Amino acid sequence: MRHPLCWLIALGWMMGGSSEAAEQTGHAIARIIIPDRETAAERHAANELIANIAMMTGQAVPVITESQAAKNEISSAGRAIILGRTASNLKHHQPDTWPTDTIYIGYGVGDIAIIGEGRQGTLFAVFEFLRDQGCRWYMPVTYHKLEVGRHIPQRVKLKLSGEPKKHTPSFPDRGWHMTAVMPGPHYHDWATRNCVNALTSGDTCILYPESLGRGREKQTGHTLNWFVRSGAEAETADEVKKSFDSHPNWYPLVDGERTWKYRDGRRVQGCLSNQKVVDHTAREVIRYSKEGYENHEKPNWWLLSIGHNDEPTYWCECDSCRAMDGPGSTWKANDSYDAYPNDPMIKNGPGPISQRYATFANRVARKVARERRDLMISFYAYGSTVAPPRDPALKLEDNVVVEFAYSDHCLKHDIDDPTCPTNVRFKAWIEDWSRRGKVIFYDYPPTGRHIHVPTGFFHHYQKLLRFLHRNSVIGLSGESQGVWAGSALFHYIRARLMWDVDANVDQLIEEYCRDLFGDAADTMQAYYRRYEEGLANHPGHMIWGNWVSQFDPQVINDMQDLLDTAKRKTNDPAVQLRLRLIQVSLNTFAITQVENVPATEVDPKRFDNYRKLQAETLAMIQEMNLPYPMAATGPFIDQLKTNGYRPPFEALRGAERLVLPTVWRFRTDPNDEGVKAGWPKSVDSSATPWRDIRSDKFWTDQGIRYHGAAWYTTTFTVPKGVDEDLWLLFDMLDGAAEIWIDGTLAGKTPADPWDKPKAVDLTRFTKPGAKHQLVMRVVKNSFAAGINGRVRLMEALKTVGDR
Repeated sequence: MRHPLCWLIALGWMMGGSSEAAEQTGHAIARIIIPDRETAAERHAANELIANIAMMTGQAVPVITESQAAKNEISSAGRAIILGRTASNLKHHQPDTWPTDTIYIGYGVGDIAIIGEGRQGTLFAVFEFLRDQGCRWYMPVTYHKLEVGRHIPQRVKLKLSGEPKKHTPSFPDRGWHMTAVMPGPHYHDWATRNCVNALTSGDTCILYPESLGRGREKQTGHTLNWFVRSGAEAETADEVKKSFDSHPNWYPLVDGERTWKYRDGRRVQGCLSNQKVVDHTAREVIRYSKEGYENHEKPNWWLLSIGHNDEPTYWCECDSCRAMDGPGSTWKANDSYDAYPNDPMIKNGPGPISQRYATFANRVARKVARERRDLMISFYAYGSTVAPPRDPALKLEDNVVVEFAYSDHCLKHDIDDPTCPTNVRFKAWIEDWSRRGKVIFYDYPPTGRHIHVPTGFFHHYQKLLRFLHRNSVIGLSGESQGVWAGSALFHYIRARLMWDVDANVDQLIEEYCRDLFGDAADTMQAYYRRYEEGLANHPGHMIWGNWVSQFDPQVINDMQDLLDTAKRKTNDPAVQLRLRLIQVSLNTFAITQVENVPATEVDPKRFDNYRKLQAETLAMIQEMNLPYPMAATGPFIDQLKTNGYRPPFEALRGAERLVLPTVWRFRTDPNDEGVKAGWPKSVDSSATPWRDIRSDKFWTDQGIRYHGAAWYTTTFTVPKGVDEDLWLLFDMLDGAAEIWIDGTLAGKTPADPWDKPKAVDLTRFTKPGAKHQLVMRVVKNSFAAGINGRVRLMEALKTVGDR
């Protein structure tokens, strides 16, 4: 039977390539020898060697099996690469005894062994071999006519001399959650080329294709809901209610009653002290580890999360659960901040819930270990569980991993800076958790939710990773990092530091600019240096993107000047395309700044410039015509198309004439029948189910566990003397709203953004000195909902012709 790579062998004979020359120079590869029963990953590794050696040298290299080599079916002259788990390689190396993903490349004299530990090890060894030849993959391969992120050098000969190379990665588990601007397979391909084994672009299950060795398979996430179903999501409501009816004591006790949902419909935590919850969770962990679930059947997970549900939510207040918190715990009951240890409004001090959850995880892990000792059980140190347990003697079981997720990491200051209180906590907590057991560091994006803003902090991340490495942290994960346009360099540096925490960051930046920007390399190095300087000189702390809106505009202007200079230095179409990607990211910085400063600080001229920049950025993205939207996410592109949110300048610049009452009347409308029933025109709000509600808090923060359509009403009297335009201004309104004045529809406000001022022009619907009835319908189907803040009448100068 023909070998799967026979077509490549044939290609080698067609392209020529002298085995005699290979033997004489010692710098060419005459053949690649693979196992007789190669894996999909070994086959892929061979293909990558063939393709990249051909691109570099113009030489095609045949692939043969060990048996073919032994029979001399293809000339044995010249040097060979012996790839993967061949009998020859296994005779001289014991990869199964090596640490995770350790690689070996047998440089020197004679044939070159390339092999690695595990399913991906040989792949990583191959890509490190190609990296030694100068190949780089700074961004995913797109198969566009101009590759934006690949660099394959032209070489006369390969570098094959020197000492054999053996390397163990600094962290066994290496990954994060990439922002999904292209299909997952492209991310996994890029990740494998850069020796990242646990990258995801939207799935909490880490799984690469077979050809990429499947990755370091694991199931992550807030998975407690797998074991104790809760929450008011429509698609699971019947299942949740059935579970609750069958096992009410599995659910948290809150104010003396068991409940299956949080006040806004979110999922709740379980009653973790209940032995039946422990037993059920352990059984389900074992079942999931064997069976998996749809699209992830028969997994090979090394880790499965039992992480608590996302917060805020309810924790159990029963005596047994509170006893798990240990002596001295001040946590007695749920409040709106749960047990967050670093929130200024928390009343309970650090560490109560982490002791509870670590104890629960240990109990589950001990049961799982009876059948699956090799399977790690993980949970999050996050929110209420981020601070270590109060009991210093509490250790994690050997098969437990804690995923430390601390969003208050300050990027401005070093980890050991005693003047930075958040990093003081961060350092102490990492050190404490690490002495208790295995830790994975769950990272948050340096720019917070502003994922289109360029990412810097290159040198800070090396300091961070070295600190984690010193504390025996076994891996990295985390939330959505920036898009490729502004964060490709950060992704590349991060990947290389996970592989080798002592890699030279300056050298990585230099080679990135050299390979991607050609004649403009020096200018682009200056561009990145200017950004790093600006970040270093930013006043105050830099936490979760809070710095983006206050970042010095002069630094952005300096970066723009350098980018303009770089554009003038090159005519290379590929370089110009890369520079346009950078331009998109810099434009989004300016756009994001306008969108994230108080609306009162944005004058109309600045807003007009912002709209113009939006249009220019959209045109640039469309003109690049990349096969995947690497420059921006789909929602961001949609926002550019619609021009997004416009602050109500007229109202914001107006004079305050009246602050409406804080207490309104309110009712829910589960069947959404209010408009047909004529509530805007005539409604008796004095009768049940109407009730009092405050307008300075979301209805979901006032004990109303409801989502959907709801109604507010109040009366107000327009002050006498108002003779200009009159606006109704909301500080914050979460949900799509319609506003009626005396039964006439006065206006509508969109659902987004939820946290910005919104206004409706009431000029045609009100009279000075008159009393009016305001009725409004708000629709919100998840999370927080309703009015939150002041509601005011603002008098603004009349406008002509454009209202």
